[in-house]
Amino acid sequence: MAYRKILVPLTGSERDAHVLQAAFDVAKAFGSHVASVFVRPDPSEVLPYLGEGISAGVIQEIMDAAREASNRAAATARASLDQAAKTAGAPVHEPPQAGMGASFHVREGLAEEVVAEEARLSDLVIFDMPAESKDVSLRVTLESALLNGRKPLLLVPAKTGKIVGAKIAVGWDGGATAAHAISAAIPMLSRAEGIEIMNVTTGPIDTVQMDRLRDYLRLHGLAAVEHGINPGGQGTADTLLDAAARSGAGLLVIGGYGHSRLRELVLGGVTRHVFANVTMPIFMAH
Repeated sequence: MAYRKILVPLTGSERDAHVLQAAFDVAKAFGSHVASVFVRPDPSEVLPYLGEGISAGVIQEIMDAAREASNRAAATARASLDQAAKTAGAPVHEPPQAGMGASFHVREGLAEEVVAEEARLSDLVIFDMPAESKDVSLRVTLESALLNGRKPLLLVPAKTGKIVGAKIAVGWDGGATAAHAISAAIPMLSRAEGIEIMNVTTGPIDTVQMDRLRDYLRLHGLAAVEHGINPGGQGTADTLLDAAARSGAGLLVIGGYGHSRLRELVLGGVTRHVFANVTMPIFMAH
């Protein structure tokens, strides 16, 4: 089991570089193809927001300027991909070929729709860390990849150490999303320096669910250390993140959106907290 195709959405910003570096680090471990995509917005989509009374000449100037900016960003994204592939020793193939390599594609449309569509035929999608990025549309795009693309995400901060082969902390609550994340992370877990399962609960540990997870990992030849953690006055998200950091984990595996997005927005939740605050690598699946 491995990640044969890693999707990397690019924006043409300087932050593409560390996302690509993380992608090629993972690709080296699994012999993966890094499929990068730049989504070019359709300039005509801004027309409804311009209001009435705007002359045709002004509209054309706006659309031309948008296209020029998009072309520059696409060229920058392509240059970043070429440099990262060269550094990693990965050939750029058009069309993609099996084994470690890379490709670059430009598509036009809404980023959240295009990336979700591309994610469906990928094994892993790697994004910049929302808490660090200045791209306000990033959260919408990665949410769409998670919920509509239905593939696991790897969120990477600018300062990222070893991911494949690092100690991994696993947030476990016995729920479906956490279980799916663990299943999707088996290739990572199989190469981990160590695995620490963290069950954050104010009550007694659900030993039945913990035993089920232990048995599942054992079938994959994996052993883990288990922790039951009472959050006290601290929230679940902060407790989990603090425990992962104290354990020395280089990657945290969690389920994304165990509840609806609306419920998480109203009540708060681990997913929402991660998007807003976390700066350690996160592997997430829904």
